[in-house]
Amino acid sequence: MERGKHRYAFLSSGSNNVVKRGSGTLYGLHGVLGAGGTIRIHDAHSFGQGVLDLNSSSSNTLGNFGIGLTDGIGLDTGLVVAYTSNTSGITIEYE
Repeated sequence: MERGKHRYAFLSSGSNNVVKRGSGTLYGLHGVLGAGGTIRIHDAHSFGQGVLDLNSSSSNTLGNFGIGLTDGIGLDTGLVVAYTSNTSGITIEYE
C-alpha cells in the first residue's frame, strides 16, 4: 500500500492547534522550547492523554530541538498540538 505524501505545518502561536482531522501519521517535529515550556502532541480522540510530551525544567531552556520518528506514530482521528507561549516556531511533519 502506498503511503500518503508528507505534509508540514508551521505553528507560531501557543494553545491548542488542530493540524489534521482524520487518521494519519506523525513523523517529526522541531522548534524552540523555552524554559518551563511544554509541548503535547495528541490524537484528537484522546485529547488530554498525550501521544508525545516534551517538557523543559523551569530553570533550563531546551532550546532548538528536532525529533524524527522513522516509522511514525499512528493517529486515529486527528493531530492536535498544544504548547505554551514560551515555545516558538514549531514545525510538524505528518501525513
